[in-house]
Amino acid sequence: MARALPAARCICRNTTSSCWRAHTKAEAAGGRPRIVTAAAAARRQPSVADGELPPPPLAFSRGQVLKGALLAAGGALLTSSSGSAALAADPAAAAALVAPEVASQAQTFSKVLMQTLADCQLAVSNYPTFSYDAAGGGGSGVVSPGADGLLRVAFDTATLNIPPVNYQHAAILGIPVPPPLNIAIVPQRLEGTYDPATGRVDLDFLASFEFTAGPYHASPLTVATTLTTEQSDGVLRHGTGSRLTADGRARLVGVARVPRTDDAFLNTFLQLPTDALAVLSAELRFS
Repeated sequence: MARALPAARCICRNTTSSCWRAHTKAEAAGGRPRIVTAAAAARRQPSVADGELPPPPLAFSRGQVLKGALLAAGGALLTSSSGSAALAADPAAAAALVAPEVASQAQTFSKVLMQTLADCQLAVSNYPTFSYDAAGGGGSGVVSPGADGLLRVAFDTATLNIPPVNYQHAAILGIPVPPPLNIAIVPQRLEGTYDPATGRVDLDFLASFEFTAGPYHASPLTVATTLTTEQSDGVLRHGTGSRLTADGRARLVGVARVPRTDDAFLNTFLQLPTDALAVLSAELRFS
């Protein structure tokens, strides 16, 4: 005669009917079926020594795991980007990046040394942006304190060296510019202010750009802009800089409106009048 199914629940947390056969077999072999009431099961903790195992781990499909990983990565990126945006929008937060000793000693500075870096960019009109390696360039200048807490900075143009735009220093879409093309950059003025409390830099930049391509020599093109660690906007071009940090690095940007010239070929080639954008990564050392 079939044995009646008890009303209790098994400690293995399965329904009594699903594991009754195993318990019956154990009882026939001299053991006792592990049947307890639901209340007793709730009070007890599973024990491996007692032969009681915890519930099996949840099973996830590969798609569920991948979705979870993508959501986690997306959250990390959003957190990072929102933090960067907040830093750029909050001068007080950016000021925290300036070394305290720099701000406290700023009024004693009298010299500045600039070294341009490799990760720079140039853009003109609707042409794709040039990657520009300005490593090895730079110059020196003098510093004087102002009553408003800002430092007045003036570079000696005789010491300024800005690498030319040619196949050695510039590429467009990963391809070096054609070797005949060379654009010499001759600085005429680079001066402005530095705020040691926030790391903000604003420098008025005036330079002559001299285009040559083999036998062709264009008339010098004078360009004026403000290189800033803030936002620079034009009609076609826009750029955002980065303030000077404790390690002396800054990202200066400037958009200039380039007028037409008396050179018809240059006007057509550069689509003048138009915007020109300069993005200059540099190290600035004050002493």
